[in-house]
Amino acid sequence: MVDTPELLPPSDGEVRDLEILVRAHHPLIILESDEPERGETLIRWVADRLSIAYAHWGPGEGLRRADLPNFVVDGSEDAVTCLDYILEAHGECLYHFEAFDDKLSDPKLAYKLVEVAHKLFNNRGAIILTTMGVDVPPELARVVTIMRLSAPTKEQYYEFVRQLLRDTHERTNEEVKLSSEDISRLLQLLQGLTFFEVKKVMTKIFVEEHGFHADAIAKVAEAKREIIDRSGVLEYYTPEETMDEVAGLSSLKLWLAKRKLAFTQPEKARKFGLTPPKGVLLLGVQGCGKSMCAKAIAREWSLPLIRLDPSNLYNKYFGESEKNLKRAIHTAEAMAPIVLWIDEMEKAFAHRDGEGDGSGTSTRIFGTFLSWLQDKKAGVFVVATCNDIDALPPELVRKGRFDEIFFVDLPRVEVRREILAVHLRKRGRDPALFDLQGLASRMEGFGGSEIEQVVISSLYSAFAQNRELTTALIEE
Repeated sequence: MVDTPELLPPSDGEVRDLEILVRAHHPLIILESDEPERGETLIRWVADRLSIAYAHWGPGEGLRRADLPNFVVDGSEDAVTCLDYILEAHGECLYHFEAFDDKLSDPKLAYKLVEVAHKLFNNRGAIILTTMGVDVPPELARVVTIMRLSAPTKEQYYEFVRQLLRDTHERTNEEVKLSSEDISRLLQLLQGLTFFEVKKVMTKIFVEEHGFHADAIAKVAEAKREIIDRSGVLEYYTPEETMDEVAGLSSLKLWLAKRKLAFTQPEKARKFGLTPPKGVLLLGVQGCGKSMCAKAIAREWSLPLIRLDPSNLYNKYFGESEKNLKRAIHTAEAMAPIVLWIDEMEKAFAHRDGEGDGSGTSTRIFGTFLSWLQDKKAGVFVVATCNDIDALPPELVRKGRFDEIFFVDLPRVEVRREILAVHLRKRGRDPALFDLQGLASRMEGFGGSEIEQVVISSLYSAFAQNRELTTALIEE
């Protein structure tokens, strides 16, 4: 049925779920996916299995039937005209609507969809909207069913990559040389990318490298970083910090050490009667190591680190902010297992009424995030940081949202001494040559980032004076 990598067969679970909805006469289905090609393939596949006609609507092209290539409904570029045609049409059909999100806010169109839904309820057919998150108006809420297209499985990525490399090799006659370990590493890196993105990345590297070898996998990692960063919501990090560089916080370190195995080996944990940990909330004074902890956890657990900046979620266009969050969550889950670092969470949830704009955007984003945090099952370990607990809604900090909440305070004198030693060692100095106790005593009220800046500033002074770093220079 399908020949190109873009149109791999959907998984049995996806076909089963959509087929059940169609057979159960669900007349209006929203299929959430950021890969319209996969959504179309799934709908076509189910239509074929059920021997139902397939029709596609897109802006500017109108309604077209797949089984009648030259058939186009006159004037159906207009959504209302198209829906009027469906009202009068006979026979069973799956109507696939793309790029329809912005039209749902039109009350006239929403009521027309309800009318069509009631008609289709008596037939084995449906309207299926493919989108990546949409705000469903109240008029449609009672007739719509939302189905989320899951991220591609490792087996689907493997089959897609196998076909892609085979086709490219046959077209160019360039060599493909990958061991089983290379393929495993490549598939791990590709997780979280759409098939279209995978094709763009790999064909570009194939042309640049005159083939595809183990050395090219590093270029895949860099390309993935660029794709995620371009989203404007997520950032891909390669953490260098380790837990040994995090001074103090012994309770947090012990808590994490006990939960590492349960998260990295979830099946083993479940058989033992445990649920893999969801995440932690780190509260406390700015500059005291909360962000460093997030990076160190990812490094310690050998997991990718993705940073979500909540302030980047908001968009001036109605409905786009919710899409940004759903897209970020979808990407994070597709890349699992990962550490998701939500930096300065109060930026997103401190004022949930959108500064009086009446749109309720912040409230909807908060509700979406809260539901996901409560119910998430994917291998996403959330490390959220917050500088002002009073700014967070009480629903967010109650038990059950996060596994544990830790307060990161200004470091005590022994911890300040440890921080000094870490930053001196990091810059090639032997801490034993300095009066760490005396320096730490003079740094009352300093946070970890301020202590680091003291070390850096004193190094600049020593470099400018062409002399070695000393305790006296640090004291200055």
